[in-house]
Amino acid sequence: MDLNSCLSQLELPWAACSLDRPVSAEANEQFSRWLADGRHASMAYMENHSELRRDPRLLLEGAQTLIAVAFPYFTNESVGLPVGLYARGLDYHEVIRRRLTEVAETLPGSWRICVDSAPLRERYWAARAGLGAIGRNNQLIVPGLGSYCFLGFILSTERFDFEPKAPLPDPCGDCRRCIDACPGRCLDAEGRGLDARSCESYLTIEHRGDLTGPVHTLAGCDICQRVCPHNRSVGPTPIADFHPSAEFASLTLADIAELTPSRYRKLFRHSALNRLRLPQMLRNLAFLAQNQ
Repeated sequence: MDLNSCLSQLELPWAACSLDRPVSAEANEQFSRWLADGRHASMAYMENHSELRRDPRLLLEGAQTLIAVAFPYFTNESVGLPVGLYARGLDYHEVIRRRLTEVAETLPGSWRICVDSAPLRERYWAARAGLGAIGRNNQLIVPGLGSYCFLGFILSTERFDFEPKAPLPDPCGDCRRCIDACPGRCLDAEGRGLDARSCESYLTIEHRGDLTGPVHTLAGCDICQRVCPHNRSVGPTPIADFHPSAEFASLTLADIAELTPSRYRKLFRHSALNRLRLPQMLRNLAFLAQNQ
């Protein structure tokens, strides 16, 4: 079956690869060192399901093909809250799962969709399929779209007819813009991976304790992407769901300070910010106010 005809309705970049072998020994060792160094901070779940992370064929019995799709999310509308671009529109988990399900339902055989929902080495497999290349900012850089892309995957038991793409070359060369601009200095040029312990995205979203380091946002951080040359000429996403609504764009820090639990749930029920609980967001808000 020709994948081009199946995926043409998405009108988005995609790439596929055969699941004929697991994650490479080199990549697996690199991930193990990242864990051993404690660079995953308190995200203990990253230590679980090591075999599944190494071999996605264990996620779907009989899986033969992995399809990776890039969903651009860059927007340039002004908003009142200092939050990462990833969270300004509708929850990308919901949007991507809905759109990939429409495609998957036309495919033969069994399938499984993965959007941050399974122990899948997403950027590794997207790079292996030739969708993009992993940059020093630890993001997948997609030709023509830069790194402002969510990734969605379809695992399929079908062996499709498609033209394999060669892995793309290193996109960074000697560039250090993201490394030098990162406020937490959580990136390096040695290939050790992001150190979550000083990353503003981790601290404002995943971290459950008090904040002690420099934090400049309410949730998420885009600085390492903002300074990346590959994002210099990226245009707004054509996906309407990722643009902020008028209601979201008008929110201010003062509005956040007055939120009740019920109002909070209503506002962010279909936002990627729903991963934060209200006490976390108020903690971030208090830290911002104190440091301003």
